[in-house]
Amino acid sequence: MAVSETESVSGLVAGLVPPEPHSDGVTEIRLHGVGGASPRSLLGEYPLQQVGGDAIAGFYRRPDGEGRHIEAYSWGGLTSRSGARVLWLLLLPFLLANLAGWMFPSRLLDRPRTFAVYRAAVRWAALAVTLNAVLFLTWIPVDYLGYQCGGRAECVDPWPLYGFGLQFGFVQDHPGRRILLAAAVPLLAIAIMIVLSRRTLGRYETVRPPARGPLPAPDPARSAAALTAGLAHPDFWNGRRATSRLGTAHLAAAVAMLAALIAHTVRSTVDVEQRPLAVGALMLSGIVLAGVAVALVAETAKRWPEKLAGTMLGFAVAALVLSAIFAWLQPAVAFVEGELPGMGQAVNLTNGAVAATLTLLLLAVLAGTALRTSGWLLLIATVAATLLALWVTDVAELTGVRMVAVLALAAGLGLAGQVARRSYDRFRWAAPFVVMALAAGVLNVFMLGLLIRVADTVGAIHYSETDYLLPPEEPVIAVFQVIRPFAPYLVLLPGAVLLLFLLWQGVLIWRAASGPTAERTRQAYLAQERDGAPPLDGPAEWVASTVSDPAVQDPAVHDWLRVRPWARTVAAWQRIGRSPLDLDLLFTAVVVAGVFLVASMQLDDAGGAPPWMIGLGTTVAAALPPLLIVLLRSGWSDLGRRKVIGVLWDVGTFWPRSYHPFAPPSYAERAVPELQRRIWWLHDNGGRILLTAHSQGSVLAAAALAQPDRRSPDDRVSLVTFGAPVHKLYNWGFPAYFNQDVLSRLRIERWENLYYLTDYVGGPAAVGAACDDVEIPDPPTSTFRYGEPAPRVGSHTGYWDDPALWKAVGQAAALLAARRTPVEESQV
Repeated sequence: MAVSETESVSGLVAGLVPPEPHSDGVTEIRLHGVGGASPRSLLGEYPLQQVGGDAIAGFYRRPDGEGRHIEAYSWGGLTSRSGARVLWLLLLPFLLANLAGWMFPSRLLDRPRTFAVYRAAVRWAALAVTLNAVLFLTWIPVDYLGYQCGGRAECVDPWPLYGFGLQFGFVQDHPGRRILLAAAVPLLAIAIMIVLSRRTLGRYETVRPPARGPLPAPDPARSAAALTAGLAHPDFWNGRRATSRLGTAHLAAAVAMLAALIAHTVRSTVDVEQRPLAVGALMLSGIVLAGVAVALVAETAKRWPEKLAGTMLGFAVAALVLSAIFAWLQPAVAFVEGELPGMGQAVNLTNGAVAATLTLLLLAVLAGTALRTSGWLLLIATVAATLLALWVTDVAELTGVRMVAVLALAAGLGLAGQVARRSYDRFRWAAPFVVMALAAGVLNVFMLGLLIRVADTVGAIHYSETDYLLPPEEPVIAVFQVIRPFAPYLVLLPGAVLLLFLLWQGVLIWRAASGPTAERTRQAYLAQERDGAPPLDGPAEWVASTVSDPAVQDPAVHDWLRVRPWARTVAAWQRIGRSPLDLDLLFTAVVVAGVFLVASMQLDDAGGAPPWMIGLGTTVAAALPPLLIVLLRSGWSDLGRRKVIGVLWDVGTFWPRSYHPFAPPSYAERAVPELQRRIWWLHDNGGRILLTAHSQGSVLAAAALAQPDRRSPDDRVSLVTFGAPVHKLYNWGFPAYFNQDVLSRLRIERWENLYYLTDYVGGPAAVGAACDDVEIPDPPTSTFRYGEPAPRVGSHTGYWDDPALWKAVGQAAALLAARRTPVEESQV
């Protein structure tokens, strides 16, 4: 065995088993941020010993240094190291639906009834997203493969449908049986969700938080979403039972939806026989959906919500069996070209459910938001502008008016939001509604692309009945007429809004780089040089400056060292550091544009889109699924790309699955209790703990320290954070859980927070005396040696190489070691 694997942190050992490392004194635990950093990248090229956890997430120790033990908690395996986890991209709509529930204003926690209505609205909207997904997963294979393609021999022969037996008369001539066999695709998807939910439930939510006592506490029945104490509640990260209940309820609704779709479409297709079977399946499906709606919102210590969810799952399976028997027993009928009968009504009902639940969610958010007069005026102005744009679109007959009206509306929202930002540092408008609408929008965009791709692959797409007058060269696949004008806007409109947003941000960055901000940046570094900043090693003749060089002072001097744009670059990065706070404008503009699009389509079914836009929109929509497959494949095989993809999950999967159980699992359900257990273990063995946390690691640290009941009452913990988004982004997006009151009540000895103005993630913690916010310059110096590049901007990842950070960590460790405990004071 190699020396690096057998050498302990105390030195070489004679045996194969390293000795137990010392736990007394000060132990520094380093927490990395997004992207899944390895233990060696946190601790350096030293012999490492794993002292806790497993291969997925564990604690590693290096040789002691500067009078303290040094460990790292590497939790990246929970999100980004495994290639299989890249498949979580397929669950993006469910992730957004779950994320939306946590983004409500803090005022709701003080209003229990309004908060209960809000939770119900979010969970029903999340359920509508699940039903929308089941609709598409059923619609595409049942309509285009089972019903339309399966009815033609020339369409079936070249396809895997041949293996289903659709070429035989006892299936091919029976549309009910073709529909039933094609329904195996959504049934398989539901089965996969069952396996994933159970597997992730066992891997993530089963880690119990630490507690005193011989027996572990039972799983709480109430979900984390219902705990008004927020992060401080001891059961916030103990959500196995609640997640299991929500998962059973969603599975029951998905199975019932599939059963209802089979029964309804088959009944609409053929001369019905055994009508009671269809009626029974539809009635059972309706009962299941009603029961699930109750089971989702019930928050009680009693067992009846779980029993109700389990009973509804049984009813849903019974409905599916009835619909299957009904579909198989239907007689043979002649094939009729066209869309699957009954599917149009199902699509309209599902879209209506999505719209109704989103409207209820918006009303619940507004009821819990304390809008100022300016806020109400802005809301009224937005509604009025939307109605005006709808009227202009309806009256005007010019091509492209709809797109122009939507972009003008988005630009107006951006200008209004820029004014609102001057007095408000959080997500500007109705964050839960906006993000939940994005979840539904993302699902519909990609599934619409998959729909077009499948239909175009198995035959020639025809959008209207008049197309059938032309002799087709390949099998005709009928697609709803409304999809033709709707697709280009649904696909191209978000791209146009994104382009407008990027142009606007580009203008702001250019203004910062060419305006007074750049000059203020230069003057600040000049003052640093005058105040005697630490000089570089070597003779002064070899040192150059990016702000006092003659080329910067006099434009006539040739810029041999290329230092003239340096201050402008730093100023531009400082503006980039504030850009993420404007993402709410992008999200809101996309959602408002989507609402406007749907409403305008209801007024004008013809759409008015030019042929080139229709062709481009449908082509882009059809290209989205293959692009997603390429992204999944590249992420599966390449760790670097997988880390980039994992950044989204490191942020989005922090929260428990208390609103949508099919979201990717919450790594914090395991990481936070493991960190708490390690802190408790070190304390019980005479240790004091210094948490050194970067980026998302600072969020984990704050969550672990926010629960006084999950820690020893007399432990000694200090905290150093850098690049921390606990206020800048988490108070921006989740103000009920990361606000000044929560962060100021963390029981810690000392908290020092370091940040760069150029950091697009981290910033000041802004909690007054509870935290010492320290702005450190980025780049650290404006001087450099001749022959070397000018100092580079570190932004979010440069802290690890900044001497200022390790100086602060060393001072924090020394202060923690010197501070006596109450027991030590009494002994003195």
